[in-house]
Amino acid sequence: MLTRLTVSNFAIIDQLDLQFQKGLTIITGETGAGKSILLGALRLILGERADLKQLNNESKKCVIEAHFNLKKLNLKGFFDENEVDYDEETILRRELLPSGKSRAFVNDTPVTLNVLQELGEKLIDIHSQFNTANLLEEAFQFEILDAYAQQLPLVKEFTSLYQLRTQKKAEYSEVQEQLAQLSREADYKKFLLEELQNAQLNAEEWQEIEQKQRELQNVDEINSVLQESLMRLDNGEMGILNELHEISHQLSKISGYGQEFEQIFERIQSAKIELTDLYKEISYKVEHLESDPEHLMLLNQRIDTVNALLHKHRFTQIQELIDLQTQLENESGDFAQLEEKLVDLEKEIKQIEKDLSSLGQKISKGRKAVIPQVEKEILNSLAKLGMENSVMEIQLNESAKFKSNGTDEIEFLFSANKGLAPKPLGKTVSGGERSRLMLAIKKIISHKLNLPTLILDEIDTGVSGKVANEMGNMMKEMAENLQLLSITHLPQVAAKADQHYKVQKKTSEERTLTEVIQLSEEERIQEIAALLSGSNVTETAIHQAKELIHS
Repeated sequence: MLTRLTVSNFAIIDQLDLQFQKGLTIITGETGAGKSILLGALRLILGERADLKQLNNESKKCVIEAHFNLKKLNLKGFFDENEVDYDEETILRRELLPSGKSRAFVNDTPVTLNVLQELGEKLIDIHSQFNTANLLEEAFQFEILDAYAQQLPLVKEFTSLYQLRTQKKAEYSEVQEQLAQLSREADYKKFLLEELQNAQLNAEEWQEIEQKQRELQNVDEINSVLQESLMRLDNGEMGILNELHEISHQLSKISGYGQEFEQIFERIQSAKIELTDLYKEISYKVEHLESDPEHLMLLNQRIDTVNALLHKHRFTQIQELIDLQTQLENESGDFAQLEEKLVDLEKEIKQIEKDLSSLGQKISKGRKAVIPQVEKEILNSLAKLGMENSVMEIQLNESAKFKSNGTDEIEFLFSANKGLAPKPLGKTVSGGERSRLMLAIKKIISHKLNLPTLILDEIDTGVSGKVANEMGNMMKEMAENLQLLSITHLPQVAAKADQHYKVQKKTSEERTLTEVIQLSEEERIQEIAALLSGSNVTETAIHQAKELIHS
């Protein structure tokens, strides 16, 4: 329930502090006095977009606060989910800064506009004379039945499943496209992969191949150099090995004369051993070195193949070719994985659609069960509002496809006049009739929606007399189950108030401001009398006002 509203520096409101009670609160005032500005402030609290032009003084910030009693509402889960401190006396605050920025708070915790909107929808329903267009919308028509059948949580569950199905179908289409793309590229990639696999690429082996190729290409030169080296190492008395042997023999004679001479001797010995090993290794290589044109040709062919692949793929290293081969092999695996994923998604979608069908049938059954009672209650209310000849038919048929709120098609057929067959609402209902029809509908679903506060903005426009009185009675009855705020020009409705506010303009030499005052019992009589007779309040009007209030 809305308990308090404070507004500062908004439009032509300087400062405002209103206290609200249970029951029916009436707000009256001349056209242009600022009633719509009051609603504009409330709409900002409920998350509407802000505009710098809404500032009264553009050098100061605008602050709007709404206090709510949440004691009878089950909203703690919402607060926990959005990481906002829960309090039974909750404050929603909106700030508009001179810079053009806007900030929103719930219990002093900064929140996004989406959170503010979602919370606001659970606290207040603002309905104006211009909102009757949603009578023609399927979503609202379904909400009427679902609210009456008390199955909105069931519809919410269906909507979540429907959204999941939409998501899975989008995934399915994406995987299909990926598979189609892979399929288009598959033949070419298969050819590339086979080409790389046939090349038998191996980074370590590649070094050996290149080395063997260089050896076979230069076998004569290698043989000549190695032969020359052998001869110099072991050429009789002039060979290096013989000379080292002689030097070693001489140094052995002085090695016992000190550590330094011993180390020299040992190093010569090491050199002798190393050169002896080199001689044996070179000898072995010379012995086994031979020309092999056939092997060289095979190596050249393989190297040419690899170089052609490097050139083809614009690579410089064989490892890059190996990485490409691995990638293509993995993509081959990706194809299989995508096919498997497609099968899994298809199973998921079928199961979701099975669940949707089952849930949709349950929802449809609930809707059909309440249609006779909804039609009856709407027509009873319309009869009280001067439309006793109305005919209402709600047609529900199975939809050819899933919809976000079920598996039905809905149509409201209506006739306000005797003898005329009911037709779709958009083709038969006038503006005044539409307002009364909307009020009748709001009446039957308001207590079903568990909405603590309903605001009706001149929904009674276009009616008068007995019908106006019945509208007031209807609002009074609705206010027994919820907090109802009604902006009206009708004295018959204003007379039903538990609390009465008047919006008026206050003009000075410098500016015009809107103020809202709570009327005393005597002031209420004067205001209702003014609604009856205009600015010139007569004794007769005052007497009529008293009668309206006391009746």
